[in-house]
Amino acid sequence: MFFTPNFLPSIAYFQKIMETDSININMEDVYVKQTYRNRAQILGANKVENLIIPVNASSTVTPSKDVRIENKSQWQRTQLRTIEAAYKSSAFYQFYDYLMIPLFEKEYNFLIDLQIDSLTFCLKALQLKKTICQATPNADSDVIDIKSKVLPEKHHFEPYLQNFGNEFVPNLSIIDLLFCKGPEAYRYLTNQSWSEH
Repeated sequence: MFFTPNFLPSIAYFQKIMETDSININMEDVYVKQTYRNRAQILGANKVENLIIPVNASSTVTPSKDVRIENKSQWQRTQLRTIEAAYKSSAFYQFYDYLMIPLFEKEYNFLIDLQIDSLTFCLKALQLKKTICQATPNADSDVIDIKSKVLPEKHHFEPYLQNFGNEFVPNLSIIDLLFCKGPEAYRYLTNQSWSEH
C-alpha cells in the first residue's frame, strides 16, 4: 500500500494507515493543485478553514518530491495563528502543541520534507509506531490518494464533539481529532470502517 504525500493528513488517510505497519510514501507522485498535498482542513469558529502551503509547481507536471515551498509570505505564522484560534481552547491542545509548533518554526524548501515531518508529528501524537518509507510503486501497487474535495466512498465517520459548530464536519485534518479527543483519537481510528453505511 502506497500513500500520496499529504500535509497534516485527513482522518480518512490515518484510517488507512492503521491497516499497515509501514507507510510507503509514493515518491513518483505528481503534484496536483487543490488536494491535500499542500493543504489541510480544520474547523474554525465560523467555517472550515484551509491551511494552504504556497508552492511553486505546475499541476500534473511537477513530481511531488520536486515541489518547492514559496517562503516569501509569512504562511507559517499565519497558519499557526489560525490553528491556535481554532483549537487553543480545546481539551487536548496543550498535550500536542509542543510537538506541532516546530512544523511552523523551521523553514522548509521542499514540500515533501514538510509533509514527512507533519506525518511524523501525527504518528508521535497518536503514539503509532510505524515506519515511513520513501518508495516507488509498481503497476500493481495500491496507491491511496484521498481527495480533499470528496469524502471517501463507502466510508462512515462517527461523529465526535468538535470545538466549534453544532453540526459535525467529517474528515478534517487529523489534528482536529487529536485536539478534540486526545488519547481517544487512537480508539476512534481503530473503530471506524470503510464499509458502506
